[in-house]
Amino acid sequence: MRTIILGDIHGDFQIINHLVEMEQPDIIIQCGDFGYWPRKHEWPPNDPPLKLGNTKLYWCDGNHEDHESLAKITSSRQLEVAPNCFYQPRGSVLTLPDNRTVLFFGGADSTDKSSRCEGESWFSNEIPTKADLNRLDQNLHIGIVISHTCPKSFELRQTAPLGYRKSSWLAKADDPTRDILELILQHYSPAQWFFGHFHIHQTGKHKNTAWKALAIPMEDEESWWAEL
Repeated sequence: MRTIILGDIHGDFQIINHLVEMEQPDIIIQCGDFGYWPRKHEWPPNDPPLKLGNTKLYWCDGNHEDHESLAKITSSRQLEVAPNCFYQPRGSVLTLPDNRTVLFFGGADSTDKSSRCEGESWFSNEIPTKADLNRLDQNLHIGIVISHTCPKSFELRQTAPLGYRKSSWLAKADDPTRDILELILQHYSPAQWFFGHFHIHQTGKHKNTAWKALAIPMEDEESWWAEL
C-alpha cells in the first residue's frame, strides 16, 4: 500500500489527477486549503474533474475553505464529498492498512481576512476552538497527525517563500490555532506530524515527533508532497 501526503492545492485538482496518474498511490492525505467551495464553484469539480480511480483521498480543512458548507456536511456525517474523496473533520481518526492511526485536526487563522467577505469568503469558525479539542478521544494512541498549521514548538524558518511578503507570511506564526495544536502534541506525542499552510518545505524534530511542512505545487524549488 502506497500513501502520499500532499500540501495546499487551493482547488487545483489537476495536481491530484497528476499524482494519481504518475505515482499510483492507494491513499492520498491532504493537509488543508483543499479548495472546497461548493457554493462558488461546481461540485464535484468538473473543470477539471477529480479523477481518483481507486485511490482514496482524505483531507482536512484549511483556512481557505467554505466552512459554512463544511459545518453542514460534518453535522450530516456525509463526508464522502465526491467518489473516494473524504473530508475529515477536526478530531477524525483514520486507521491505515498497516494499523497506524492518523488524527486530522484542520483549521487556521487567515491573515488575509481583511480583504475577504465574512460568511462568503471568510468564516470565523476557520479557527479551531477548545470545544473541538475537547471532542478528541484522549485514550487513543495516535501515530500521525495531519493539520493545516502546526504547534508552537515547531521552529519554522524565518525566510518567506518566493513571492510572499515577509510581514504577512510571518503573521501566520501568531495563529491561536498553534496553541491548540501544541496541546495535541503534548498529549499524544505522535511519531510523525505533517502540515501545509506556510507554503514551505521544511523538516524538523521535536522530542519524539518528526515533523514536515509541505509547500504548494507552484513553488518549483520546494517539495510539495511526501510519501508516508
